[in-house]
Amino acid sequence: MQINAFRIAAAGLLTASLTACSSASDTTASAASVPPSPSGSASAAPSASAAVGIPGGALLQPSDVRGAESQPLEKGEFSHVRPLRPCGDGRYPSDESRTAAVAMRYTVGGAEGGSTPTVVTEFVGLHTGTGAADQFTAIQSGLKECPGGLGDGERRWVVLDTGDDALVVRIDQRFSYADEAPSTVSHYAAASRVGNAIVVVADLGWENLGGSEELVRDLITKAEKRAATLA
Repeated sequence: MQINAFRIAAAGLLTASLTACSSASDTTASAASVPPSPSGSASAAPSASAAVGIPGGALLQPSDVRGAESQPLEKGEFSHVRPLRPCGDGRYPSDESRTAAVAMRYTVGGAEGGSTPTVVTEFVGLHTGTGAADQFTAIQSGLKECPGGLGDGERRWVVLDTGDDALVVRIDQRFSYADEAPSTVSHYAAASRVGNAIVVVADLGWENLGGSEELVRDLITKAEKRAATLA
């Protein structure tokens, strides 16, 4: 299932140090809580340097993201969307079938000149055998098992759209910016299985601004077309 849209304001990065939750198969604690800082994150989220076998043409291009250039994410950075891990940083069994992975960041300008940008991430993981299908199923199961919440150090995962091979989620968390009262900020992510690849696109907003569902739906469609070249 392909999923469409566009995006208008909001960019940057909601950087919050949060603790990861655990599903029945994970070894971390507490449902749907946010993973630790990048330097301490698990190896479940590979860095761009692991992308042997994934050519640049299989990723979003500047023309897809309003001219934004890609930058590799550090190992473990934003591990909750590399791929979607609502139950924390514990590894999926299907991670063992992944032969290559890449994770990139794009600072995407607003739809109108001078408007606030937004930080978009893309993850592509290539699997052997039934690994990609198994991982997509595991992600769907994780979203059911670990919906999370808005408590301290938690994320709430809300499924907005789902099908056999693609889904869209909203990721909410409480955030306090400067001297403002805490508020709920929403990010959006879409995951898709394209042949033997798992593709995830997320809009992580900017500072205390949320992301855009429309932008994510638009970009996952473009990312699916790019990743189809891996077949």
